[in-house]
Amino acid sequence: MDTILKNAVTSIQLGIEDYLSADERRSLSAVRNLTAGLLLLFKEKLRRLSPAGSDEVLVKKQLRLTIKDDGSLGMQGYGKKTVDVQEIKERFQSLGVTVDFKRVDRIIDLRNEIEHHRANSSASGMRELLATSFVVIRDFIATELHDVPRELLGEQVWSTLLDESDVYASEKAECLACMGQVAWESPSLAEVATYIRCKECNSELMRPVDADALHVSDLSFQCMSCNQPSAFDDVIEDAVSDCFFAESYIAMTDGGDVPVTTCHECGRATFVLAEGACLACDGTLHYTKCAVCGEGLGPDDQDNHGLCGYHAWQAQNDD
Repeated sequence: MDTILKNAVTSIQLGIEDYLSADERRSLSAVRNLTAGLLLLFKEKLRRLSPAGSDEVLVKKQLRLTIKDDGSLGMQGYGKKTVDVQEIKERFQSLGVTVDFKRVDRIIDLRNEIEHHRANSSASGMRELLATSFVVIRDFIATELHDVPRELLGEQVWSTLLDESDVYASEKAECLACMGQVAWESPSLAEVATYIRCKECNSELMRPVDADALHVSDLSFQCMSCNQPSAFDDVIEDAVSDCFFAESYIAMTDGGDVPVTTCHECGRATFVLAEGACLACDGTLHYTKCAVCGEGLGPDDQDNHGLCGYHAWQAQNDD
């Protein structure tokens, strides 16, 4: 077994040993080892894709051009530093290597939150890390390293990852079922509710305290991971951002209309253009079309009193 792969497996195994320990102080070590093991699996893939004799060029942070014996151009890795997460993403994208980086980002976020004491290492928090890691590790070993996860990691590691993932999935399903009991005022709001996370520990295990609240803005939520409460106003903006992240990213990189913008009434980035309403304050558009040219108006145009930006500017200059 190559050194990088061996270190990856060892790190994951140590992470599970730390997790199973009765000593709660080893929780941080478990997080670090599992995250390190996952990133080492990615580097093993880059090692395998590196040309022979290139000193594992795709793993190294620094590259230099060389002239081969046949006169063709080549690349050589040098230095001791290896690629970081962003560089792994970029190289995988260029090489057509498939990874669910949304889950990877969540794993790294959880590690950072626990390391910097922004989140506790509760049982539910650790289960979320394990559950998220399990999916990425399993899929990557099988599809990209072409190995059998159970055999590579060992029976104890595999069973622990599987069991804890099942427990976490059950907890999450219960929370989603409770969210489903709320009379959400629109399909978009119901979808956004599934992205609500705890303000204290960022866990997705959130339940409404009173699902029968008269208005959704009166809702509060209890975190099943750290037990901290969060008000609707405290979590809605981040939830909207997460829910519409993919569409917003596409609009930003490929062009097109953004799905969400800042509300003209409450000032939060929670106005869904497709619905013409704000998910935070229920604000709607007072003016929808320019009185002069008929162009559609958005939240940014509401202070123009029924005119688009151009005709509002023209009217101002005429005065």
